[in-house]
Amino acid sequence: MSEIINVLTNPDSFFKEKMTERIQFKMPALIVVLNALMGAISGYIMVKAILSSAAVGGGFAGAGAIFVAVGGFLGVLVLWPIYTAVFYGLSALFGGEGSFKRSLEFVGYGYIPVLLNSIFGLYAINQVSDSLRASSANPAQIAQMLSNDPIMQVATLVGIIFQLWSANIWIFGLKNARNLNLRGALISVGIPIGLLILYSLISYIGGIA
Repeated sequence: MSEIINVLTNPDSFFKEKMTERIQFKMPALIVVLNALMGAISGYIMVKAILSSAAVGGGFAGAGAIFVAVGGFLGVLVLWPIYTAVFYGLSALFGGEGSFKRSLEFVGYGYIPVLLNSIFGLYAINQVSDSLRASSANPAQIAQMLSNDPIMQVATLVGIIFQLWSANIWIFGLKNARNLNLRGALISVGIPIGLLILYSLISYIGGIA
């Protein structure tokens, strides 16, 4: 627990200490897998509610929800090395040095705030799913309902806050893993994450407009 607190409160000091140790994937992999599980559960609940609302047969609704859940689980696992590769590649423009494995390890720790957000997101989805099951809306109407739902709008804003928290951890993780100055690490992480946050903001504004 103290290790997690250190990552969240003082990532630069945490990663500096980690640089003196051998690469270990046990903890970061556990963090990412837990995120994947939360994503799978959220996807299952949401899709089953949507398909039930659309009067899809119980068996088909369950199968569709399972398919999405598996895809969501694998998607989170795949994004871990993809994020790392993007950060790693951009950091090379600033003279970054250090192994991809070390970067992968440190990026895994940055998923802790994402995990906290996933817990809140699961609560939000569980609340919204009840109203979806009770409706008989078509897919377009369901999308509008989700965009206009206050709980989902709050979840979007909370997600952006936690994404910024993760980005802060990734900045200091990359700074140490790739031996960068703070400016280089900030740009390497800030460009891709900034684009993701911009997309979330546009979606949020579109939902409340």
